[in-house]
Amino acid sequence: MNMIWLAIFVLSSTALLIVLLRKPISRISLKKVIVHWVIAATALFLLNMIEFTQPYALPINPLTIGLTALLGIPGIALLFGLQYVVLV
Repeated sequence: MNMIWLAIFVLSSTALLIVLLRKPISRISLKKVIVHWVIAATALFLLNMIEFTQPYALPINPLTIGLTALLGIPGIALLFGLQYVVLV
C-alpha cells in the first residue's frame, strides 16, 4: 500500500515540475520562491546562532521557513512572539 502512495507522489511531483518548467513565467516564479525559501532558511539559521535568542530558538522546518519567506521580518517577529507566549 505504501508503494502505491509513493508512486502516486513521485508521478504527481514529476508532472507538477513538468508543468511549472514549461512556461517561462512559471520558471521565474519558481526561481523567486526558491530564492525566498533559501533566504528565509538562512535568516532563521543565523538567528538561531545569535546568543540572545538561544532561549527562544526557532525550529527550522517547512512551516517556519514558509512563514518567514511569506511575511519576512514581521514573520520572524511573529514566530518569536508566538513562541514566547507558548513558553511563558
